[in-house]
Amino acid sequence: MGHTDQVTVDSARAAADSVEAADLFVLRRVSAGRFVHLGGAGRAEGWAGIVEISLEDEVSIAAALKTGEIVRLAAESGKELVFGPYYARGAAIVPIGADTVVVFGAGDGTIDAADAALTAAATAAVEIVGPAGPAKELADQLELLEAVRAAAAVPPTPIEEAMQKLAGIAAESLSCEIGILYLCEGDRIAVAERGWSLRTPLEEVSRALAEVVETHAFPYCVQDAKTSPAPGILASEPGIRSYYLLELTGLAAGVLLVAHTDAAPRGFTLLCRRLGARVADVVTAVLAAGITREWTSGEAVRLQTAFAELES
Repeated sequence: MGHTDQVTVDSARAAADSVEAADLFVLRRVSAGRFVHLGGAGRAEGWAGIVEISLEDEVSIAAALKTGEIVRLAAESGKELVFGPYYARGAAIVPIGADTVVVFGAGDGTIDAADAALTAAATAAVEIVGPAGPAKELADQLELLEAVRAAAAVPPTPIEEAMQKLAGIAAESLSCEIGILYLCEGDRIAVAERGWSLRTPLEEVSRALAEVVETHAFPYCVQDAKTSPAPGILASEPGIRSYYLLELTGLAAGVLLVAHTDAAPRGFTLLCRRLGARVADVVTAVLAAGITREWTSGEAVRLQTAFAELES
């Protein structure tokens, strides 16, 4: 990080600290109904340039812009969705003119600063935060490359082992607590758990995802599972907060599902969605190779047996 970037981060951190906020996001309008996150402090630092929202989906931000007044949010317990992929227990949404919004978030508490203090801190943040620089963009590209490399390096057979490794790579790459990989060929399923456990029996999850393959549109990303529950039996799975469904195609037809849970509530950034789509492409290729190898091995045995019977 260059000197200028560090000064910007430190200044944004100071603005957040002035109102006792853990996170500070600066969102700027890029078209009539779209805003992009430029940068800020806390969680906002890593998400600079990779969060984009639509006012149609963001009731609280739309209300702040419409009224010109600060909108405060406070969950009774735990973290709730504030905007885009961001979850917090408490938040304050501060409109600065018609084209900029600053969001202050408190992961485990509330934002109690007075309106005047919030407006002053938000104004200071807007003056110093600009678009993400080239270093951040290159870091994001490297993250995507490493995820693709890891998935591409998985041996395609045995298929069950490949599925388990790929589900784990997908979940880890997107910082998810759960990754589920369903393959139509052989009705096979693999689950990777990272600090959170799936309670639903795998047979029922398999049936639900088999139906998803037949009926669902892809890709499908839900930032708040309370408003749009996970498919089938997974809708009753306690703890899923956001999820992302990705299609596997061709010989490896199936579905990849990754989810954030109560263990670490958050949603999916633009980078997450791009990364997930690329990983799903690699998963498809690896499993298609595995299915082909599996078929050729079985076919070789069948033909050898058939020839042996003819000779006898």
